[in-house]
Amino acid sequence: MDPGVRVSSDHGICRVTLTRPESRNSLTRAVCAAIRQALDAVAGDSHCRVLVIEGSGGAFASGADIGELNRLRAEPALLRQTYRELRATQEQLYRLPQVTLALVDGFCLGAGLSLALACDLRLASSRSQFAASPARMGLLYSDPELWRLMLRTGPARARELMFTGRRVAAEEALRLGLVERVSAPEHLPAALGELLAELNACAPGSLSRTKAQLLRLEQPGQERLPADDSESEQALFAPDAVEAMRAFLERRAPRFGP
Repeated sequence: MDPGVRVSSDHGICRVTLTRPESRNSLTRAVCAAIRQALDAVAGDSHCRVLVIEGSGGAFASGADIGELNRLRAEPALLRQTYRELRATQEQLYRLPQVTLALVDGFCLGAGLSLALACDLRLASSRSQFAASPARMGLLYSDPELWRLMLRTGPARARELMFTGRRVAAEEALRLGLVERVSAPEHLPAALGELLAELNACAPGSLSRTKAQLLRLEQPGQERLPADDSESEQALFAPDAVEAMRAFLERRAPRFGP
């Protein structure tokens, strides 16, 4: 069965493409497993200098697969494991030794935004939309997800984005620090080529060691985070999450309690 991920490599550029456009590339358990498998291969590939992760069909990733999460509520242990695997995928991407680039063309929402923020760089088309939207689903980001959002936008902007869950257009995302570059959709391949050329003009050893330095300098912030995600895991079973998932699947607005 196709897990919804395609992997390719050319001249030192490895690409991981999400191929579930019918669900706007929502992140299922199988998709996350396939991404981690690809990351394992890339980490051990001395010829790969840059990893590009992208979506197909007008979306980068629309977040966790709500249908799958809703089905798994009947199996709490498996639901918790699925949640942990989603977070593990983000963490593995964040710590990959190669430079990582999220190529965003379309929706980049919820856990999809977290996946993009786990990359070193983000290049977006001008038609892309972003949202830190767990509260709209009665859910919580994990502490590492929140920390990476705050690292990019600052605490005040992170609060506003999290408390409203609103969608942000690409140009505003650029101003907020969610992305580093924005291009017109028709020029996105050329903009990617330009950025990759700039990266390839640098010494590979310098890039990998600089990334290791940056991860080390960011480590004190990570060390303040709790060792587990029990609070965000518990939110999966809360009444607000149950109602939000049902409402999403029934295509209606959720009716949250007081």
